[in-house]
Amino acid sequence: MIGLIASGLFLVFPSIPGADLSLFQQLNRELGALCQQPPAQAIRVCRLHARLVNG
Repeated sequence: MIGLIASGLFLVFPSIPGADLSLFQQLNRELGALCQQPPAQAIRVCRLHARLVNG
């Protein structure tokens, strides 16, 4: 599942100049973990993350 998520972000971010793919992968892992049981303050962030990952 993480591979699918990482590949989804790779499709979104490969054209950003100076982009560090490993940082995007780390961010994606952290967001994925956070969004398993998000606090109320993170709901909007988790919805955006889901849109990026699921297309």
